[in-house]
Amino acid sequence: MLASQLLTMLDSEDRWFTLAEIEEQIGVSDKTIRKLIDETKKELPPSIKIEISRGKGVLLQYERRNIAIGEVISAMFRQKTFFQLFDLLFAEGGRYSLEELADKLFMSSSSLKKFIIRLNNSGLKHYNLRLTYAAPDLKGKEVNIRYFYWRLYYDAYEFSGWPFPNIDDSIIHQLITDVEADKDIVYFLNSKRGLSFWAAIIITRTQMKKYVTVPYGKYDWKNNMFHISMIKLAEALEQHFSVHLPQDEIRFFQALFSHNQYNYYDEAKKAAMLSIEKEKLTRLTEEKYQMVNHFLMFALEAYPAIDATDRLIWEISEFFEKMLVENAIPDFVYISTSSLTEYVKRECQPMYQGIWACMNRLGQIYPEIMYNEYHLTKLTLLVSSSLRYKSKKAFLLIGEEFSIRHYVAKLIKQDIGDELTINTSILEELTDEQMQQHGIDFVISNFPVELKTVPIVIISTIPTKRDLDNIRKELM
Repeated sequence: MLASQLLTMLDSEDRWFTLAEIEEQIGVSDKTIRKLIDETKKELPPSIKIEISRGKGVLLQYERRNIAIGEVISAMFRQKTFFQLFDLLFAEGGRYSLEELADKLFMSSSSLKKFIIRLNNSGLKHYNLRLTYAAPDLKGKEVNIRYFYWRLYYDAYEFSGWPFPNIDDSIIHQLITDVEADKDIVYFLNSKRGLSFWAAIIITRTQMKKYVTVPYGKYDWKNNMFHISMIKLAEALEQHFSVHLPQDEIRFFQALFSHNQYNYYDEAKKAAMLSIEKEKLTRLTEEKYQMVNHFLMFALEAYPAIDATDRLIWEISEFFEKMLVENAIPDFVYISTSSLTEYVKRECQPMYQGIWACMNRLGQIYPEIMYNEYHLTKLTLLVSSSLRYKSKKAFLLIGEEFSIRHYVAKLIKQDIGDELTINTSILEELTDEQMQQHGIDFVISNFPVELKTVPIVIISTIPTKRDLDNIRKELM
């Protein structure tokens, strides 16, 4: 995990990263970073190099046109004992003794037992799972076990490869394509790949007589758009792979196909769906649309600059539909995560906190609805992308030479965009009358200014992220 974080960070920009930057981002000590770099360098292919230099920091060097760092991370992950252990246990769990499994992993029995203890105390806790000792096998709720294996294989084969040798991936791919054709939709490429992994895991687990329980009453499964398609899919899977898929498994498939990201193939169909969702939102015939209305009311109250277009309303409605599906399988809510959560909490902190407050108010009206950081992350990104800033004019007052003023103006424009016009001209005097004459909405300054009619945003000489957030607030 640390190696993945390190390589992803170093790959984000083609520059030297200081050890202090890496320490802050990854959250480990300087000593641990140096050890991590030494270990990671040994696992990288010859075409990728990590250079560490006193006074400069750390630099990742490779030909970016030919290699994706994500593929390198996946290949490294497949070499880890963690992956190899669970890859062996996926279809053979409980069939090997501790000694036999240790032999296959080229470890001693005592080392494997210590490794299992470490996993039970840390790595598996998030999934509410544990490994047994005598005949090692993964124990816990079936939904959690499946999610764990899906995460394991998706991280190891995110870009290429097929880790299920006993299942024909071409059949799985075609059956998912049939669902797309049936519903006139197209899944995003990563979603379609993820669904194919899910199908292979479900087939393997049901062949082992390991089934999930999905309550019927928590969600109106028959009115879900994928209901009929999933019945057809289950019949095809039973025929091709000689498995039995009871109603709970069909509902589980339904949840997965509903939850993954897709778009309508035909723009006319999409426009029709937008119109239907908008009409249902005004009729309030279902609890989902009541929830959407309440959330939009809270969000618009917190962020008046939200551009409540038909598209946004539809996407918010889709979000709550998927959240209700997840709530029908509560274990999903407890363990689902997003790789973007830490980034959003760090870079979009005010918006993330605001969305949390909106969902907290919604939870008081609908206390039975569960959500976590994964949902807050998705909503933060969704609402952030829909903010419509009012075009305003600012006067930039920097107590430095004129070239610095132009440089700072450029930095602000690059980050804020066309919604802000920046005036850097030297005024005769800084008065409220001058502000009104030049149509200035607010002043950006790196020292205190006495004005009564326009707001003042105080920034550093070179604006920080917090400074830029404060400027955005004035636009909103």
